Amino acid sequence: MTPEPQSLDLDQLDRQQPLRRIRGRNNTKADILVYRHGTLQIALKDYRRRPWWVRLIVGRLMTRRETAAYCAAGDIPGLARFLGRLGPVSLATEWVESRSLGQLREQVVHPHVFERLHELLGRLHDAGIALSDLHLSDVLVDSDNRVTLVDLATAFTLGKRPGPFRLRLFRRLVMQDEISFARLRAHLRKENAEAAVRSLGPGAARINRRSRWLKKWLDRARGRKH
Repeated sequence: MTPEPQSLDLDQLDRQQPLRRIRGRNNTKADILVYRHGTLQIALKDYRRRPWWVRLIVGRLMTRRETAAYCAAGDIPGLARFLGRLGPVSLATEWVESRSLGQLREQVVHPHVFERLHELLGRLHDAGIALSDLHLSDVLVDSDNRVTLVDLATAFTLGKRPGPFRLRLFRRLVMQDEISFARLRAHLRKENAEAAVRSLGPGAARINRRSRWLKKWLDRARGRKH
């Protein structure tokens, strides 16, 4: 069993040299700084180097949402261990030394990985948490094919007394998780992702078409080519 961490303090971490620094891929993404803290390696997810408007809006929102999701998840196995929110735009988890599914996309992925990932999604949904934006980079796999999910920044937490609107939105995002999982698995198996989604039913296929159209529109707006 991993020992409890000593008290984490953001100012104390700032005085240390990080073991690793992973810069966010754009100005709206957090930096990940890896530190040794006692017997642990921790990952500090930090928006403080982002522009002021990102810190004020995106950073605070995403940090609050991710903290709420980790707290609601409790001790569900398969998540990076949450170590606390350390500031308005900073939170810490235990660092997991594994490779992401994105790094494994050209390799044969063991079927147990998909089984374990789908089981983990089910546990999160049962706890009232929908990821809403599952990516290959969010899923870590170790040498024993154990799965760890990281990055809950876009997760939606249902809450204890949700109204009708939140319940409808939650069910919609749960379906989006199922669609994302089906596409992810098909992509890694070199199968047809659209067919995989259609196998979930007409409702999933309809949601997928809308989501793909919106993604293409946003990519064109950003100047990306397909």
